[in-house]
Amino acid sequence: MSAPPLTFEVFTLFPQAIQAFLASGLVGKALAGGLVAVHCTDFRDFTHDRHRTVDDTPYGGGAGMVMKIEPVVAALESVERARGPMHRILVTPSAPRFDQRVAERLAELPRIAVLCGRYEGIDDRVREGHVDECLSLGDFILNGGEIAALAIIEAVSRLREGVIGNPESAALESFARAAEGTWLEHPHYTRPVEFRGARVPEVLLGGDHQAIARWRAEAACRRTWALRPDLRAPQPEPRRPLGLVIEVSPEIARDPTTGDLLHWLVNLGLPIFVIGARLTEPAGIVSVRDLRELRRRLRREHGRSPQLVALGAGAEEISGVGLLFDLLAIRGDDEASLAPLLLGVSLVGDRSRLHEGADALFAPLPSSPPQNGLELAPGARMIESSQPQPAAGPRELVAAALHRLCPASA
Repeated sequence: MSAPPLTFEVFTLFPQAIQAFLASGLVGKALAGGLVAVHCTDFRDFTHDRHRTVDDTPYGGGAGMVMKIEPVVAALESVERARGPMHRILVTPSAPRFDQRVAERLAELPRIAVLCGRYEGIDDRVREGHVDECLSLGDFILNGGEIAALAIIEAVSRLREGVIGNPESAALESFARAAEGTWLEHPHYTRPVEFRGARVPEVLLGGDHQAIARWRAEAACRRTWALRPDLRAPQPEPRRPLGLVIEVSPEIARDPTTGDLLHWLVNLGLPIFVIGARLTEPAGIVSVRDLRELRRRLRREHGRSPQLVALGAGAEEISGVGLLFDLLAIRGDDEASLAPLLLGVSLVGDRSRLHEGADALFAPLPSSPPQNGLELAPGARMIESSQPQPAAGPRELVAAALHRLCPASA
């Protein structure tokens, strides 16, 4: 015996607009196959005057007209008597945001009613006493609720079994719930391999499915942190000790602004080590001769050799160490070891010994990755043209890398 269809009841002044959209695409196929049902009810059918009036001027004055309560409530009650109870939703800009989590919740319901307002909206007594919840499609205004209703119908319907041909599509797309959190979807490409000089990433052409899966996971990670970092926040506390390594030169050590930077870094609340020059250190900062001495010191303290990740040139793309932790988890490094993690920032440019001795380089466009280490950035930067790309000096570089872990440092 087949399951009953997921049923939507749409209350609108324009039922033809709803029906025309639903006649095609996957939802149209779901309707034809009995997986989804959509009934449209016209508010005007529940008026009692010659002109089928559904609106009136607002009490208190003001621009525009307001939809009357009588035809709206009459329509709701008539449909419930005819077809049974339903979860009532009013779509309005002044409401919580509709998102994938809401769609997942609604997909578990058998019958959903969506009320589409027009003009200045529906008399608020409907909101106060005749609906179960209100939802907004986003922070913008439409002429009516029909487009919002269609968006809800499509987003919810595609979560019902059988509506999408390949269930894996829904599991891997943007906003899909995963054990480690929520991601935007990775980029997609198809033929031709090259179009006007733009090539498909080589990893997708090589047939190495493990490498492709990792590339897609990293691309999704970087896109999420670039465009919607809120989807990854708040980040969990790291499970291993975290410290900061600053490489300076004698010339930089004598620069008065370096002392200001170091004093500012103390406020981050992290162990801070300086290599490359001896300094008169503020409390909380330790000078060490080189990376070898630093590794020995931390190995004695923690019983494990630290992992040093150098923040490379161009790291203004870095949204914070949350991105780094996500990339390390994708590569398996964070799960494999509880060794201390050191973030390294070099202020000496091309003569950096820190980069040469690092276990991993973290930068959008690395020029010289570690000889025996891990390159955490893809070979080519994933372009997000909608996002500004500001330049960053040393202080901004450190701040960008650590801001999400230590918000008080901003």
